[in-house]
Amino acid sequence: MRQIKRFRLIGLALGFSLAIALWHNPAVAHAATQWQPPLSAPLALVNPYFQPTSDYSAGHRGVDYRVNLGQTIFAPTAAQVWFAGKVVNRQVLSLRTGNGELIEFEPVCTDLQAGSWVKLGQPVATVCDADASYLQHCAMARCLHYSLRTAAGYLSPLTRTGELESSVLLPRTGMTF
Repeated sequence: MRQIKRFRLIGLALGFSLAIALWHNPAVAHAATQWQPPLSAPLALVNPYFQPTSDYSAGHRGVDYRVNLGQTIFAPTAAQVWFAGKVVNRQVLSLRTGNGELIEFEPVCTDLQAGSWVKLGQPVATVCDADASYLQHCAMARCLHYSLRTAAGYLSPLTRTGELESSVLLPRTGMTF
């Protein structure tokens, strides 16, 4: 009886390993790790990401770049168009990466349709005017709002493009208790 249980466990482990191997596509994983800023240089960051204290509290769940009307927005990574259309008073483009993260831009206009795929660096939209009721994130300037939502919540997209390094906690040495 023990031998049967052992074979079942080995079979489950092998099945799990095979499922992971089939699910993990190195080409997709590699493409998902390549990111670039969504705008041509020089970049003018106006408002940084501001982590809210809870899911429902105030914060700035993205970054804002100063832009010009008609400026081209490029795909920061390979992704699939998740949504392209109007949300309340502005045009929005949402891209879903291979690992399920959502990238959003507003206000932007695009001819892309949901379900289409874009490559890293491909032009995906242009900065366009929102409705008069839209409150720009940048005082006295036109800006592009760029956000990144992961399975764990919002994250600054600058961490993906290398413009902002992730924080790493290091052990404190010399501490006595």
